[in-house]
Amino acid sequence: MDDGFAADHPDFSLTAKRNCSLQGAERWRAFWILAVVSGLIGSASVGIGAWPIVPFTGLELAALYVAFRRLARDAGDYERVTIRGDRLIVESHTRGRVCRFESNRYWTQVVVRKDVWSCQIALRSHGREIEFGTLLSEGARLAAARRLQDLLRVKR
Repeated sequence: MDDGFAADHPDFSLTAKRNCSLQGAERWRAFWILAVVSGLIGSASVGIGAWPIVPFTGLELAALYVAFRRLARDAGDYERVTIRGDRLIVESHTRGRVCRFESNRYWTQVVVRKDVWSCQIALRSHGREIEFGTLLSEGARLAAARRLQDLLRVKR
């Protein structure tokens, strides 16, 4: 979570991104290392006569490939809330789809919905609503909600 202080700057921005420990080439290098190790184990199994292991090795590699492709697709996802003067702008980039929500800062409400398992944060204005904080942990989501509530209450 990256935020700027509204008191120091006329603008406030909070950006939430996925925590991706493996980036680009590192991700595919890890995939190929796992594929080679799995292939060697499958080959050794064939060498000792346990050939039924080979189809499971193929299934394992296919599942691993699909998982790594999904990680690559979702790695660039982000959510950003920006307060610029009396404007509130929310941008959400999820799986290649970009959503933008813009409203008056003073007319926007922060809505926190809690249930037994989790909480959701939404920003609402003029009958429109957008969810924010899906990429944050629950504690960071609640902290972001408190911070946004404080900033939206501030009058000039």
